[in-house]
Amino acid sequence: MRVAVKPLLGKCRRPPGRAVLGGLLLLLNPPSAVQASPAARFWEPLANRPASPADTTYRLRRPQRLAEVRVRAVRPEQFAVGTRRLSPDSLVLSQYRGGTVADVLQARSTLYIKNYGPGQLSSISVRGTSARHTAVLWQGFNINLPSLGEADFALLPAGANTGIAVQPGPSAALYGSGAMGGVVLLSTEPGWRPGLRGSVQADAGSFGLRGASLETQAATARVSVRLAASWRQATNNYTYLLQEVGGPVRYTLRHAALHHQWSLSPQVALRLGERGELTATAWLTDTYRDIQGGVRAVESQANERDQSRRLLLGYRHATRAGSQWTVRGAWFEDIINYRNQSLVSNSRVRTTQAQAEHTSALGQRASLRLGGEAQHFAALVDGYGGPVTENRGAAFALLRYDPRPALHLSANLRQALLPAGLAPLTPTLGLEWDLYSKRAAPAGADTVPGPADALHQLTLKGSAARSYRAPTLNERYWRPGGNPDLRPESGLGAEAGLRHRLPLGAGLGLETELTGFHQLIDDWVQWLPSASTGIWSPRNLRQVRSQGLEASSQLRLRRGRYALTGRASYSFTQTVKTRGTAADDDPVGRQLPYVPLHQAAFGLDQQWRGWLLGTTYTHTGYRYTEASATDFIPSFGLLGATLGYTVPSRSRAGLTLLLQATNVLNTAFDSYPSRPGPPRAFVASLRVGWQ
Repeated sequence: MRVAVKPLLGKCRRPPGRAVLGGLLLLLNPPSAVQASPAARFWEPLANRPASPADTTYRLRRPQRLAEVRVRAVRPEQFAVGTRRLSPDSLVLSQYRGGTVADVLQARSTLYIKNYGPGQLSSISVRGTSARHTAVLWQGFNINLPSLGEADFALLPAGANTGIAVQPGPSAALYGSGAMGGVVLLSTEPGWRPGLRGSVQADAGSFGLRGASLETQAATARVSVRLAASWRQATNNYTYLLQEVGGPVRYTLRHAALHHQWSLSPQVALRLGERGELTATAWLTDTYRDIQGGVRAVESQANERDQSRRLLLGYRHATRAGSQWTVRGAWFEDIINYRNQSLVSNSRVRTTQAQAEHTSALGQRASLRLGGEAQHFAALVDGYGGPVTENRGAAFALLRYDPRPALHLSANLRQALLPAGLAPLTPTLGLEWDLYSKRAAPAGADTVPGPADALHQLTLKGSAARSYRAPTLNERYWRPGGNPDLRPESGLGAEAGLRHRLPLGAGLGLETELTGFHQLIDDWVQWLPSASTGIWSPRNLRQVRSQGLEASSQLRLRRGRYALTGRASYSFTQTVKTRGTAADDDPVGRQLPYVPLHQAAFGLDQQWRGWLLGTTYTHTGYRYTEASATDFIPSFGLLGATLGYTVPSRSRAGLTLLLQATNVLNTAFDSYPSRPGPPRAFVASLRVGWQ
């Protein structure tokens, strides 16, 4: 909540009553400080109504009574000054409620998702790094599989979370191991709007797709409850063409079924007084799928069952002095059971994590967070030869300082302790400077500044960071071949850019951003066979450089009941090996495999009365498939569309019909060698909502 101070002092004639503490906080922090300082975000109105551009300021013509206040989390990204942040809004997420996080990111960003097929392994590459260089956090905890060091985005249903965000670039000081290429943030915040609301959706589509999802939420003044559940299956028996000696021959994909995927995510939050909040959250997933082999290989008989159980308990407490304590504990269990005829491989990893942090305001313009975390891994993996345990810990300090309303600075530091000793010290520095800022004056003289879309602003952004990646359990303990002497990978990266916000009239605004980045990663781990034994083993062999440009533009228009949001983004990413050892015979200076030089994404979402029309187009450039940079997969573009209509209703229940089409142009493409992507497909959804 932001309130202009001058009108508040000039118009209010008596204290705000019950909200003395909240009023004092607003009076002591001018609007620029409230917006910039995370410490000023501890409190917000109980009504928790959705914010709109018009809500950024308020007209106060008579005495006002401020609302009661409640505890609000200060997110780590408040200390990520100078970095980019990609976050699909609720309208976008609603179109992919029956899909996965991989579906959302693949259709709505220039992030490269290496997909082995529908429902198959989906790994991410951010700024040319590998999947192990992207940290995936759920509610602040890293959920990358400890044995592999990465997450399979096909196993993460999108509807289980209310927020999905991506922060490209190194940020280990904020998020820990693996945050070298970037970090993906999954979150679900308690909603405190009183009453019961929710929706249930049924899906049916091409190639045997069936699914259902439920999301419901209820809240009183003291208790908030949310439940999200989903289920889907697909046979994936689509046809594809193969070039044979006599010409192209059409085949039907076999052994690629998604037998079932379900997800259950309950959350309960309790307000303990006016300054405490206790939250319990769970996320249970179960996926059983065939493992598709290459179309030119012997037909695979492999299948895999992936199960995850994630439990979290957290407590936040804000003091009268304006600081906040947060304590969280989590327990994860990840199970992988792989079967391929006589070959059986079982894996179970249990992770216990604890975090504690204290955030305090240093005057009106600075915030400091001090904290620590501990992790305990207990793994029972067939390839380890027996049970394995490992402990890790870290301490961190995050500082946000706004010396002027137009200048924001951050300085962060993390030191991690690994089984082999101290990880590299990882500092981060960030800057955002509004070089030019002017707000268009609204009509009428006795008003405060207008909404955010009337702000003309040019901002300089930049950050520099060191990052690290701890060796995975497989890299250390696999038998034979594991290497307990592996050093952590270490990276140095920087980025700089400009963000321009341009008002084009009432209800119309354009925001454009251009960012350049550069990063060096040392001690990059590579698995290679031993010259004497032939056993594959991981070694710190190479230095890799990743550099490039990212550009994005977003246009927003609102005219009465019509709303339009258009997005366009482009990325150029060059990732090459710059130095190696004698044991690493891959050439220097060649683009790494599966890193496209060029990617682009376009999206257009329109709403009018009860109608919704969303269109997307993504272009993925060619990708080399081996280190010599000779064989490659051709570039391709995919067009998608969503059409929806909400039936008018005077009751508290509403009915929405959705029709979604993917690969509208029926483009033949491969996302991975010998794994043809699906042709044109449709999904019809029926959603019933209540509030």
